[in-house]
Amino acid sequence: MSDPRVRIEIKDGIAVMTLDRPERRNALNAEMWIAIGDRMEEAAAAKPRALIVAGSGDHFCAGMDLKPDNALIPRIMPAVTEGRVEVVREVILELKTSLTKLQNFPAPTIAAIEGACLGGGYEVALRCDIRIASASATLGLPEVRVGMVPDVGGTHLLTRLVGPGRAAMIICSGAKYSAEEAHDLGMVERLVDTGNAMTAARALAAEISLGGPVSVASAIHAIRRIPGSNSQDASELETAAGIEAVTSGEPMEGILAFAERRPPLW
Repeated sequence: MSDPRVRIEIKDGIAVMTLDRPERRNALNAEMWIAIGDRMEEAAAAKPRALIVAGSGDHFCAGMDLKPDNALIPRIMPAVTEGRVEVVREVILELKTSLTKLQNFPAPTIAAIEGACLGGGYEVALRCDIRIASASATLGLPEVRVGMVPDVGGTHLLTRLVGPGRAAMIICSGAKYSAEEAHDLGMVERLVDTGNAMTAARALAAEISLGGPVSVASAIHAIRRIPGSNSQDASELETAAGIEAVTSGEPMEGILAFAERRPPLW
């Protein structure tokens, strides 16, 4: 059974997927990553006019859960130690496959962002067509600070969104940005008051629903296929970068330092 911490609700022709793990700021463990793809298939069968992605409580998603009880961590770490590149590749592609189902959803998708939207959480938002952030939001791709790369969409999708210079600054610094800063950089399309991201997303979804179903679906399909928007070559290069970073061994120190709340010793 798919993880209940990823929920789908459909009302008035609008689907809402909620990441529901507020006790950990909706950080994604192995089961939740896969459940995102499962929920996309479930929601698509209902043929909604739009899909909203949100987090439960005060946060969108703090990224991948780096604690040992996330099954991805004990799966990856021995592979790093033993130099088993194919295991790392397999994990990255599993996560990408799940998020690609969100990216290819047959209706426009909107990320309603409150609070933390970091790492894998922002990569989820990048898979959406539109991002609405409240003033409470903090966004960024801090993977390099724990010896990793944003390798499930972050590098190529952010570059498409903001351009190579800004993407290099955001990714290579691993910095976190306020909602206003993220809006200025083009990381999100719209900025609203704290607590209003879902209200704004629902209003936009209702506007989308006023269009012809076929015309809206055709338009969003065309937008996604504009050159550079979903390049297979870019995705493969990103996967290779992720494998190189993980198998370097740096994540061993990065995750340990994260757990011990200290700077990593590179």
